[in-house]
Amino acid sequence: MECKTSISAAEEITRIMTIRVKEIATLISRTTITSVEKTKLTAEETEIKEKLETQSNVIQTQTKNLSTYETTLTTLTTTITTFKKYITEITTVIKTLEKKVKETK
Repeated sequence: MECKTSISAAEEITRIMTIRVKEIATLISRTTITSVEKTKLTAEETEIKEKLETQSNVIQTQTKNLSTYETTLTTLTTTITTFKKYITEITTVIKTLEKKVKETK
């Protein structure tokens, strides 16, 4: 569950940051912008793009973790099902043997 929460959070952060990058691009493209404002916005844009890369890494890592977890869970489920089958077969064999032992007495 933690992986899914991390992925959702990173996706939401990415969505919000992407909107801000678009806003910055619009602001920078205006002809009335001063060089000081443009410098501040460019610095903010660079910072946001670095954070976007971090969020992308979080999404990739947590997606891999989730996939590994799901694979492990599937394997574990298969193993448990197989063991249940073996236990049922062994129980049947034991009952048959106990019956034969009683018959030979």
